[in-house]
Amino acid sequence: MGEKQNIQKIQPYQRLASYYDDLMDYIDYDIWVDDIITLMEPHKTGDDWLDISCGTGSMALRLAHLGKSMTAVDLSPDMIEIARFKATEAQVSIDYGVADMITYATDKQYDVIINLHDGLNYLLDDDDIQRFLDNSYNLLKPEGILLFDVVTPLLCQTHFRGYREIFNDDKGGYERYTTYDPESRLAESVFTLKTDKDDLVEVESHIQKAYEQQDVESFCKESEFPWWQVLDDETLEAGTDKSERYLVMLRKST
Repeated sequence: MGEKQNIQKIQPYQRLASYYDDLMDYIDYDIWVDDIITLMEPHKTGDDWLDISCGTGSMALRLAHLGKSMTAVDLSPDMIEIARFKATEAQVSIDYGVADMITYATDKQYDVIINLHDGLNYLLDDDDIQRFLDNSYNLLKPEGILLFDVVTPLLCQTHFRGYREIFNDDKGGYERYTTYDPESRLAESVFTLKTDKDDLVEVESHIQKAYEQQDVESFCKESEFPWWQVLDDETLEAGTDKSERYLVMLRKST
């Protein structure tokens, strides 16, 4: 994209929602689902599941096909609109809604809550992470499981320092530029998107924070959950300082 005189800042995933599935096309959701089912099997969890921070619903769709009774929420109404369309096209029943992962409230309780694909990394403050864990604890049935993933500084250092991507299509496409600051551990992805006006572009800024294993362990210890595991997402074995992403499982008390 060439230089533009006018920049209009918009909310995260306001325009990018329509590109999200293209942005995530490198992910094998079937493997993710297989891993989740493998991790849940020893716990004999029930079928009432919540996908919190669900994006465009790709994971919820696959889990619904496996017989899970899915509720799925996301902060972005544009993401939820696409997720609902995908569920309708697939003729799958999923209870979708627009909600914040920290404050989502319902009278229903769940056997499993998942929050995957960097959702927790959007929480930049330790207090917000504790609020998320507390809220999830309250939303779970006794012995229910919370599963979330966490991107580490190693992943950001390896893949996101000065990362640039250009994607073009008939809607205009986007330019992405991602920077990572090792001191603050903040990664910022700026997406510049064309509009129907030659002198105007729209810009979405997405900021995430990377967390070390000791941070994750501390969050778990300070939560109400009496049991947890921090796993490497590739091996499903105990996480190490060589892990680029952790899978974190926490189980509620009886």
